[in-house]
Formats: sequence, structure tokens, C-alpha cells
Amino acid sequence: MEIVYFHSDSHDYASAIYPGVGPAFAKPLGWRTVPISELAQVPHDVAVIDQRLEAGDVAALRAHLAKPHAPLFFRVSDSDMPTEQEPNVRFIFACADLDGVHYAPTYGLAGPLLAFSKTLKRSRLAHLPYTYDATREVDVLMSERRRLLFISGASHASLYPRRAQLRRRLRWNPLLWGMVHDLAHPGYPDGGRPLRHGIVRDRFVLHAAQFTHFFVEGSRHESEFMKFLECAYAGSVPVGVSAGTMSVEAAACFRPWQPTARSIKADLQAPEAELVERAAAYRAAMKALRDPQRVIADFIAAVRGAL
Repeated sequence: MEIVYFHSDSHDYASAIYPGVGPAFAKPLGWRTVPISELAQVPHDVAVIDQRLEAGDVAALRAHLAKPHAPLFFRVSDSDMPTEQEPNVRFIFACADLDGVHYAPTYGLAGPLLAFSKTLKRSRLAHLPYTYDATREVDVLMSERRRLLFISGASHASLYPRRAQLRRRLRWNPLLWGMVHDLAHPGYPDGGRPLRHGIVRDRFVLHAAQFTHFFVEGSRHESEFMKFLECAYAGSVPVGVSAGTMSVEAAACFRPWQPTARSIKADLQAPEAELVERAAAYRAAMKALRDPQRVIADFIAAVRGAL
């Protein structure tokens, strides 16, 4: 099955703070990446359309969908995406149930995405998660890291309840001040908001690898964000709560999450051999779970079941 990943002709992918959009998303999968303007010219059995669209891409897709075409799967990279009001995003969901139009969610079904899926009559869904990219792995000895819990990302309390809770406690509990390294969110330059700092993409993984522990959570939707992979790339010990789509082996690397100074201190002071073992087990589990060939095989099986 020839799967081609089509991306925007004009979106500034280089300004994205993580490699989860555009050609960078398809790179670990080994799929050919082509601009949307060439959709009708490039032979393919299945088209996967990147979620970052500009006005010119929407015009090209409208023209393409008006003619006979191969099956097309729009990527859906956020469980809340169906509620977004941005016109180019609204176009993606307005195509629901058109002939040959389907969806490829990055995360599991939850929230607005789950509600949207229940409205579909002809369109189908095929899970297409982030894929493990072994070239991003960083190897730093546990003994050379700082025994701190690394935390990063936005702090919307309703969306990231555990992260927001930890940061609230960090503000008023001095016992936590020497246990946590908090990296401010870098902003969304590809969304028109200025970049606050340059610790993004590979520099983000290198930064995380300075610390023994890495805090991750999947938001209120328990989504498997790229940070779950980046924790494995950094070779860090995962702390927080695993995502709903993760394997038993990966989830087993997490301890029950307690946002208290006592619990965090106990984990930070665990024997080095135990930390090495947990970090290695987590990397191995995520590497197996999101192995590119496994992701491709599962996606093709879902596509064949949908068509």
C-alpha cells in the first residue's frame, strides 16, 4: 500500500516547537512527503493530510475532493480540535462523510473528538500516533544528571490538572524548590505568538537529559503526547501518569503519582541502579510500542478495515 503524506505548501513548519507536524511527523515512518498542491499528480493508494492547513491548501483540497480520488485521511492532532473555530480547521471537520474522506487521530478517542466520531456515518478513523525516532535518543549517565524532577509545558488547570497542581504547590511549598526544575513554555511562534526561549525540538530533549526524572501527563483526555516519547529519548525516569493508549509495559514504569514533597523526594533519592533500570525499561517499552513498522502495520490494518 503506497501511503503518501501531504503537507501544506505555505505553512511555516520550521517555527513549530516540536517535530510533530508536517514532514517531520512522517520522517520516522519513512513515508514520502509532498506538498498538497501536488495531491492529484503524485500516485498513491492512501493520502494522509497534515493538520496544519493554510487558505491555499484548503482551496486545493476543495478542488481535489470534487473529483474522484484515492482515500484521504485528515490528521487530527488534538482531542479538542473539533471545537476549534479557525476556518482552516473547521474545513477539516466539514469534510466529514464526504466520499473517500476519513480521519487519522494522533491520540485516543476522548472529549470533543469522541463526540465527533459518534456523528460519522461514512467516514472512518485510523489511529496514527507519534512514532519512535531512535535518532533523537540522548545517552547521559544517570550519575551525571541532576537529581531533579523536570517539568515543562502549559499550565491550563482545566486541561493539564496534574501539571497545574504541581506548579501551584511549587509556588508556595519551599520544600519543593530544590526538587523541581521548571522550564517555562516556549510559546507558539507558528501560531503568531513570540518564541520565549529556544529550548525546543532536539534542544528540548538535550535539556531534559540533564535531569534524572521527567514529569509527563496526558491532559484531562489522557492523551499520549510527544513528551511521553521525549522522556524516553532523554533516557529519563518517567513521573506522572501514563496515557490511556500506552502499553502495560510502559505504564508499569510509572509509580503512583503523588504531588507531595515527601513522594517526590523519595523518588529522587531512589538508588541509582533502580533509576537506571526504570529509565531503560521505559525507553525499551516506548521503542517497542511506537516502533515505526508496528505503527505502519497497525495503521494499514485500520485503513483496510475502514475501506
